[in-house]
Amino acid sequence: MNIINMKEQITFLRKQKGLTQDELAKYLGVTNQAVSKWENGQCCPDIQLLPELAKLFEVSVDELLGYKETKGLGDICLNLKDYFVSLPEKEAFENAYRIAALLHEIAVTDGYKKFTPWQEKDYSTDNVSSWGLSICSEPEGSTGRMADSVFFSLGKEFQTPSISQLYELSLNMERFSDLQVLKTMYALHELTIADFDLYVSVAEIAERAKVQSEETRQALEKLPVIVKEEKGELLYRLEGPFCHMPALLTFLFKFR
Repeated sequence: MNIINMKEQITFLRKQKGLTQDELAKYLGVTNQAVSKWENGQCCPDIQLLPELAKLFEVSVDELLGYKETKGLGDICLNLKDYFVSLPEKEAFENAYRIAALLHEIAVTDGYKKFTPWQEKDYSTDNVSSWGLSICSEPEGSTGRMADSVFFSLGKEFQTPSISQLYELSLNMERFSDLQVLKTMYALHELTIADFDLYVSVAEIAERAKVQSEETRQALEKLPVIVKEEKGELLYRLEGPFCHMPALLTFLFKFR
């Protein structure tokens, strides 16, 4: 019995029915601690309880165990979780990107109901980052894809920023409107993106950015960076929460 499948299925089906753990426990005549252990993956329900659970959730025992062919969104989500749990370490992000790229194509073509105006790709194996700009904006939402970046926004959930948020945005836009700052940021990002523990010197950044060292230092003062000293020299990298900025700003290349 696949414990990962079971815990995900029971949690999903219980919530779909609108039941609490306590209510499910009372229905089955077990303790709520038992239900909690099932959903935490510490153990599985007794095999004699499976038909009762399946009856309550209005599914087959195979569906309860996660063995039946995927049909609904809930099943897809559960199967995706199982798939990513089974992946080797460090492979999750690339595979998630591949799925996101596929979802962008699905959204752009209205679930493949429209003509796909680009060469069909195998998203499991092809180099899916070799892509130009693709944007789709509909009342339901917006999605964009460019090279190694995918963006989604749900239309009905959009919220206009507050005045304070707009003010903060204006400050950031002003910061990133400086050409030397942009050159420095992209060079720093390119030098350190492959290793989260790597810091680089002003000289390395200046050489990659093709900017004078003094201009690089001035630009670094305007960027959200982490600084550490090593052998009397200051070394830099972008702060973690801002490492997405180079990719995000890339979406603006063709907008004017």
